[in-house]
Amino acid sequence: MAKNPFALDGKTAIVTGGGTGIGKSIALEFARAGADVAICSRKLEHLEPVTKALRDLGRRTFAMAVDVRQEDQVKAMVERAVAEWGRLDVMVNNAGASFRAKPEDISANGWNTVVGINLTGAFLGCKWAGRQMMQQGGGVIINIASIAGVYGSTMMPHYGAAKSGVIMLTRELGTAWARKGIRVNCVAPGPVETEGYLDVLKQAGPDGKKTYDAVAARVGMGRWGKVEEIAYPCVFLASDASSWMTGETIVVDGGPSARDMEG
Repeated sequence: MAKNPFALDGKTAIVTGGGTGIGKSIALEFARAGADVAICSRKLEHLEPVTKALRDLGRRTFAMAVDVRQEDQVKAMVERAVAEWGRLDVMVNNAGASFRAKPEDISANGWNTVVGINLTGAFLGCKWAGRQMMQQGGGVIINIASIAGVYGSTMMPHYGAAKSGVIMLTRELGTAWARKGIRVNCVAPGPVETEGYLDVLKQAGPDGKKTYDAVAARVGMGRWGKVEEIAYPCVFLASDASSWMTGETIVVDGGPSARDMEG
């Protein structure tokens, strides 16, 4: 029987923002596919339940508190993975944050924070993972962007600008490192049911339900996405099944609505 090209057996991976939401799902699906997975986020307590779940799946794992805006912390995360496992096969730059605001109301500090976490954090993850992967002869980097980086976001222009930067960074590094054995690709999710977003909507009461339904109505499939529906394409990008892909962005957003296609 031919080897399963979607398997991640024997691979090692880091997932930033791996304690909740999409990052947590990516870490778990990587483990189910056979990989050992390290996770990080700014708050260590978010990570402990996930590392237990990864161990229960029979995988090696560890967790670190990392602010992805701090280069020394990102570097230390990569170095620990290599020290414990001997190599780093897959880096997933998933950590992100944002807030809703009118463009004219965003402070310089708010702008810098969102761009720092989403874009600078992705760059630093790419840089230090890329350096290691060059030394070992190859690897895979996956960046998590957003459809806000493809279509824009009037109420989160700082987030849309940062995620657009992530998409272009992916294209540039995919080209720069293609002949060094390093593939760099990106996933741009649409509206996904993460714990954080659903909590915000619940706190808004009836208005939150209206917002939830309005967002679903703008999706071609008429619903929000599930976290695992973003994790599965990441397994594909991490595996040999995508061995002839680099510099690309996969949009996973449930499709355009009929209203968007009219006219």
